[in-house]
Amino acid sequence: MNFLSSDELRSELKTVIDDPSFDEWFDIVNPFLIHDEFQKRRLFKHHTASVWDHSIEVSFKAFKLAYKLNADRRVCAIAGLMHDFYPYAWQYSKELEEYDESYLERLSRKEPFFKNHGFTHAKEARKNFEKYFSEYSDKKILNAIQRHMFPLNITPPKYKESWIITIADKQSSIRDTFYIISALLKKGN
Repeated sequence: MNFLSSDELRSELKTVIDDPSFDEWFDIVNPFLIHDEFQKRRLFKHHTASVWDHSIEVSFKAFKLAYKLNADRRVCAIAGLMHDFYPYAWQYSKELEEYDESYLERLSRKEPFFKNHGFTHAKEARKNFEKYFSEYSDKKILNAIQRHMFPLNITPPKYKESWIITIADKQSSIRDTFYIISALLKKGN
């Protein structure tokens, strides 16, 4: 896998995120983006994109919402980026198998319904965030990561920033769901 430098990432992302606040957002999330473990999320599938792409979208949306809602932009940028930083893939990816099949371990496990990805990945993402980025740990970031799956996970978010991550994630996932349904309907005709 080709890991990208900070300059390469800035250049690549700036073409996708054409916004005056890009530089401020990028400076906050750069330490996470350049980390090899996070860059591996380019190989993790997430609905219609990669976990990498989805996480960047949620992070930037949350960062922009934080401006409008007078919330902590730093917390929203980091928590948005890390909200799906779980340690194992939940969908098969040939590229991930070729790179390191240990990330696909979850796929071979038979789990009870409430132990499936949708119910467990938020807590796993929080633990993984603490494992790799403990120096950035803070109660609002941890709460936002762990509670972003509300109402699927029944404990609601505690902070305004946690709600922002939940909303930004739902916006992204709902769009993906409509895209998938549309593709299935077209395929069925």
